[in-house]
Amino acid sequence: MTVENESHIDGRRARRERGRVAVSEAMIDLVFEGNIPPTADQIAERAGVSIASLFRYFETLDDLRRETTDIYFDRYAHLFDIVDVGEGTLDLRIQNFVAARAGLYETTEPMCRLVRMRANEVSEVSEMVHLVHATRADQIRHHFDRELAPLSPAVRDDTTATISALTSFESWDLMCRHLGRTHQQARRAWVRSLHRLLRSGDTGDESSS
Repeated sequence: MTVENESHIDGRRARRERGRVAVSEAMIDLVFEGNIPPTADQIAERAGVSIASLFRYFETLDDLRRETTDIYFDRYAHLFDIVDVGEGTLDLRIQNFVAARAGLYETTEPMCRLVRMRANEVSEVSEMVHLVHATRADQIRHHFDRELAPLSPAVRDDTTATISALTSFESWDLMCRHLGRTHQQARRAWVRSLHRLLRSGDTGDESSS
């Protein structure tokens, strides 16, 4: 193969990669504008490519959605972190925890909704959501270790699961979208609920554990 041919192939690959990125970025933009899920025509128009080109870059819309989900998690990975995880008083840790969870949902709410929607239809997305939930449960155990460690294993697991469910996107969406709570009201409710859960010291009834 000549240098000229190699250069031509490299250029074609670079154009293809630029096209894939443009299509993925277009889908993310459309989702954040409230188009859930965006159609192939909308994506192609926003990316400035033809429908034929879109399906040269991605065999199916599911392939595109999977790649877009990966880009989303990479781009917003920092929003999954908690400031000073495990450090400070309980009051400060609760405030930091709620700020992190609410901040993530406020910033990425449309994409969170699309990911949950796709999790019911695409096994890879479902597995990703399960992994996120498992990672968050580990984060909860670390962040509130001082309050959870003295509890029995069954109650510790129950409390961790309750905190995870309480501060999930599904809970946020229910409160803000369907129950008419403002973001500030949802944050306040979470702070109060976490104080009750973590200050109670209740060992609970383990007879059914």
